Amino acid sequence: MKMATSYQRKISILLFATVLFFFGALPAKAQTAAQPTDQITWHGYAQFWTNTDFDNSYTLSLRRLKFWIGSGPAFSEHWSFKVQALFTSLGSEKFFLQDVYGEYRNLSGNSSIRFGQFVPKYSLQRFQHDYQDIPLERAAAINITIPDGTLGVRDIGAQYTLRADHKRLEMNVGFFNGYGIKEYRANYTGYMFTHNLSYTLQSAKWQWKLGYSVMYRKAEDLSLKYLLPDSVLFSGNDFRCDIYALLKGNSFSIQAEYLNTWLNGNRAYGYYALTSIKINKKNEVYLSYDKYNDLISTTENNPWYIAGYNFRFKGDNNLVLTLDTRFRKENGSLKNLTSVQFQIFFH
Repeated sequence: MKMATSYQRKISILLFATVLFFFGALPAKAQTAAQPTDQITWHGYAQFWTNTDFDNSYTLSLRRLKFWIGSGPAFSEHWSFKVQALFTSLGSEKFFLQDVYGEYRNLSGNSSIRFGQFVPKYSLQRFQHDYQDIPLERAAAINITIPDGTLGVRDIGAQYTLRADHKRLEMNVGFFNGYGIKEYRANYTGYMFTHNLSYTLQSAKWQWKLGYSVMYRKAEDLSLKYLLPDSVLFSGNDFRCDIYALLKGNSFSIQAEYLNTWLNGNRAYGYYALTSIKINKKNEVYLSYDKYNDLISTTENNPWYIAGYNFRFKGDNNLVLTLDTRFRKENGSLKNLTSVQFQIFFH
């Protein structure tokens, strides 16, 4: 077993070195804002963190080492692509291929079709990048009840996007395999449809956004971790929906989502509310309430109360130090989980 683990680590390191060599050999610029002459761009960042419950749990790990390569403005008028890979301590530093997709869009940019392996458009917080203005962890209901939350987050399929009313209105319709990307099945008879609709109002000082998402899956022997007991393989009708709202200003934001899941009529649900205040370009505080109720009889489903602080060394997301602490009741007593994370971008 130890020999296998050592061999896997060597393969992971070799793959990592290959990816770095590949990125370095590309005629591209790694930068926050792509230049009009760039055909290909690449980016990456690392997050190191430690957390403790001040009792018997202490962790120090590489939370994420993520790289992605994509088409730049000069690549094509109609076509674009993205390839993204991830390394984590949780995944034993193995190379994990996340996004691999192409996209075709019309000249006005009002409509496009994406195909390949990617995250189906569903939820507000899931599409707020994990290196930006969100707590260290997305809400439990987001992580678990989005279409492929515990199935690898991504799925394989196609998605059509239409933007109207000066791009304030956005509609997405997708068709996918429906079993995620953690396993490959040669004979899978299920399928999944997704739909998302949002409307955004923008002014010089404020942004308002309202939206909803729905999903239907014909499931076949799916292991839905943290939603159903580990011993259960779910087959049948899986219907989910989500509504959300966002109000964001130059120094203040508040958002909330409410998610429902029906598995053959049995309901799980969750919701959160999150607010953040930017004191200045470098300092930000946030508060959140996170509630999730699963279909596992042995869990308590008590909500988390969360407070956090972000310090941006240069006023952007290149170098960020985050302190996050959260509380909830477990087995009649108060549990605290406190985390510290350092983030660095590679440009």
